[in-house]
Amino acid sequence: MIYIEKTFFPLIAYLLAITVQAQTPSSLSTYLPAETAVKETLLSSPLMEMAKSKKEFGTARAQMIDAGTAEFTLRSNLQRRQDVLLGQQLHESMVSVERPIRFWGKRRIDAELSTQTQAFANIEYADAMHEGARELMHFWFSYLRALADKKNAESSFELTGKMHRLTQIQFKQGEISQLDEQLANAEFERVSAQRFVAEGQLQSASTAFSRRYPGVPLPTSMPFDLLANDRMNSLSISGPLQAMREEFLEKNHELNMLRIDAKRLRLSAERVSKDRLPDPTLGVFTARERSGSEKISGLLFSVPLPGSAREFHANASLAEAQSAGDKVRLFEQQLGAMFENMWFQFQNKKKAAENLRLAWQRQAVAAEKSLKAYTLGEGTLSQVLMISRLASENLNSAEHMSLEVVELLSLIRLDLHQIWDFDE
Repeated sequence: MIYIEKTFFPLIAYLLAITVQAQTPSSLSTYLPAETAVKETLLSSPLMEMAKSKKEFGTARAQMIDAGTAEFTLRSNLQRRQDVLLGQQLHESMVSVERPIRFWGKRRIDAELSTQTQAFANIEYADAMHEGARELMHFWFSYLRALADKKNAESSFELTGKMHRLTQIQFKQGEISQLDEQLANAEFERVSAQRFVAEGQLQSASTAFSRRYPGVPLPTSMPFDLLANDRMNSLSISGPLQAMREEFLEKNHELNMLRIDAKRLRLSAERVSKDRLPDPTLGVFTARERSGSEKISGLLFSVPLPGSAREFHANASLAEAQSAGDKVRLFEQQLGAMFENMWFQFQNKKKAAENLRLAWQRQAVAAEKSLKAYTLGEGTLSQVLMISRLASENLNSAEHMSLEVVELLSLIRLDLHQIWDFDE
């Protein structure tokens, strides 16, 4: 039994080690990559380059709306007059310059439309930055989960390997039964497979992150202890739920884009309604008649006679604006429910993480006691293996739940613009 005891005591020590580590709470930045590196990487990413081009497009479109589509028209007319009585041919010409004029308050509406179009372009760019940060955070925590799995798999493989070698020696010396030897072999094969899977998942997560965000370095080992006693207690959301929900809805880019789009459609509907009265066209002209013996100059004025299509267009635009307003209210309800769900998930998963941490600690103690009992001739190796496996699984579950809590809190604070506020 001395060999088994030497094999398992390091395992128990590993499972219990985290409980005696430092208990100093850390800020959320401990769990996240450096803010400067994140900002520089996002700004240089293809996503933001595309968003920048869309913003420039929106700016040009806003300028176009403000300038209007009316253009000067130059007209020229050449004609020949035949005077039958005198038997003369007289050459005549006319030149005019004309331009439609925005009447009926259309100029003011176009200016407001231009302002809203520019605001939409700005928010669309900020939303792209925010969604890029959200996506980076998702890949970051996926990598941390894979890193935690790899760390635990490596530790289990190392300790199980020692056990496997010692049980082989014990079996040859007749100190343990063939059943115990086979159980040790099976456990070693299981842990070996788990190690290969964890290594593959880590390589996949590392590649996915590094290819998209080459400017953000990845840690090769877990940069913090997930299960320090007071670590979860240091992570909290300050403020009542209702106040945070309102703040979230006020700052949400996607919702603000819909709000601005609804304003644009209302202004467009108003603009189309004004178009029921067509814009007049004003101009000046000069003419030479009878080969220049007579000169004429004057003003031109024309206005289209409106048809029923203008009325139908105005009605359609008004209905579209109403639909956009209804969409804003619906999306606001959905986002509010989503935020409340994130808030409740954080509160409950935080409690679950604490329970899992305590379960892991108790399971580790049980593993230690089962080992001592086995060294005294009580119990079986299968019981020791099962209890130790449960302790390892509880460790993984506790670390995963802790990472979920940190990720939820990070997303909430990101959506509240309390961290990584790179909107420009």
